[in-house]
Amino acid sequence: MQPKLLLLIFILLTFTISVTPETPDYVDSRCIVKDKPLGPFNGTRHSKVVDVLKKMIDRNNWTADFEKAVADAHSTGISEMLYIKNLSDYYNFLNDFVYWVPKEDETGSFVYRMICTMYFVLDQKSVIDYQSRIEPGCSQKGLSELSQWMVDFANEMGRFLDTPQSLTEETLRSFYTAQNYNLDAYEIPKGGWLGHSFNEFFARNFTKGTRPIDGPNNPAVIVSGADSTFDGCWNIRNDSTVILKKIRWSIKELLDDSIYGDQFADGKFMHAFLGPSDYHRQHAPVDGTVLEAKVIPGHVYLEVVVKKDPNGELVLAPIRNIDNETLSETSNVPIRPEAPDNPGYQFCQSRGLVIIKSQFGLVAVLPVGMAQVSSVVLNDKIIPSRENPNPKVKKGDEISHFQFGGSDIVLVFQKDSNVDVLANLGRHYRVGEQIAIAHNITNT
Repeated sequence: MQPKLLLLIFILLTFTISVTPETPDYVDSRCIVKDKPLGPFNGTRHSKVVDVLKKMIDRNNWTADFEKAVADAHSTGISEMLYIKNLSDYYNFLNDFVYWVPKEDETGSFVYRMICTMYFVLDQKSVIDYQSRIEPGCSQKGLSELSQWMVDFANEMGRFLDTPQSLTEETLRSFYTAQNYNLDAYEIPKGGWLGHSFNEFFARNFTKGTRPIDGPNNPAVIVSGADSTFDGCWNIRNDSTVILKKIRWSIKELLDDSIYGDQFADGKFMHAFLGPSDYHRQHAPVDGTVLEAKVIPGHVYLEVVVKKDPNGELVLAPIRNIDNETLSETSNVPIRPEAPDNPGYQFCQSRGLVIIKSQFGLVAVLPVGMAQVSSVVLNDKIIPSRENPNPKVKKGDEISHFQFGGSDIVLVFQKDSNVDVLANLGRHYRVGEQIAIAHNITNT
């Protein structure tokens, strides 16, 4: 008998850039970004990657389109764009941003504000078509010139965030005073954080014992692989596709044509998301043997909404939920109606892939990157090698982490996997908390 199969997918949040009059249910209210105006930006540290963008815009005669994009973004009146009135101002912002030392404010939203500002301009109507489209088959196509530049910008920023200069005493203190970060619950390296990089700080570990694992001796218990908020569960079709906002996406494409891709037909697709202050390491949701582990290159896409807060002021806020307009009819878990402008980004983004063979079938775990948060680092211990071709993992073992990032979580079950989803919509689950249970356990 074919083993029961389960697909668990970790997906890093993206945002939709548009203007809406009020706060929809699908926007994570914890992530609404509003504070004092950003800037002014002087662009004092010159960056070669920004020069590449300038030359690209000049060579392709895009100057008028980009000037309009900046003007349109500025005309919305959001505080992030106060000091960015023209393309020259935007170049100054990018030069400052690529070597920015991350810091937070009391609301814990400052990092998001900086990221959203960059992409708010890039997603304006006059320039959005210069990016590669988010559509089925996108992972098989090469990136457009602008989309490749966005990857290069993220990589350059990541290289700086790997240096000790990216974390200072002042910026470190800002994270301790920021809302929801709860840094007292994390380990501190010997000698403190100063001298370490921001990426090391961002991927910090919890102190031992803060995330106990439910059902450690029960292989039927499936636990959350990340601190995250449950968003819903939907069916995979018998052709191994899932429909998001009336568009059919291939699970095999998501798994980068893995030899296991077609084995998840008739499964279920379960999604959850992380907030900016959540723990950003991923852990095994089940016991088992790792069959495949790799990093898949892709886009660095980002979507954000501009909307009014309760006081009537415009703010930037990320959309956190997958669209369920079509899938709601076949889901066995209650869901909210929501519709991001570009669903399916998970199938195009930079992501990791870890496939685990459990006692009830296969579990595919995908940490998926977004924007500057596109670097997925797999734990060396779980990567199959000549010396250890079949690494074992226990429920709760670390499998990967993001550098400067966040993630979503999606679980997808096969039709006959006989897995019951126990998670409650909208509830935040910690690593190790039970979210589902499998029946039909075998000893293989």
